[in-house]
Amino acid sequence: MVMIGLNKPTAAWGIFGTSSGQEPRSDRERREEKGELRMFQGLIDHDMATPVAATEIPDLLFERGLYWASGRSGLVDLVAAHKWFNLAALRGRNDAIALRREVAEQMSDEEIARAQREARAWMSTH
Repeated sequence: MVMIGLNKPTAAWGIFGTSSGQEPRSDRERREEKGELRMFQGLIDHDMATPVAATEIPDLLFERGLYWASGRSGLVDLVAAHKWFNLAALRGRNDAIALRREVAEQMSDEEIARAQREARAWMSTH
């Protein structure tokens, strides 16, 4: 039993006591103790790093379209799917054009207009 509403979860034993008298350790504390959690201690060569915008943005936009069109989140959002496929197509993902068209066939004119407005708004901020 865990007591809710405290800064640090307190097991019920904290109220009634235990035979060992020790507070139980969290999973993170045990993993740190075993040396399983380590912080990255390398260097990043910024001169050799490839900007994400130059290589992967169209793929990420396309993935977002798939995410909303397929209902991976548990919710199918055709407006969001159209928006992301539209943005991916504008950034060079030719296969996004066919999927955007397929999604648009299931949408009303008002929904398509809203998706296009959202895509324009995204483009103006990114």
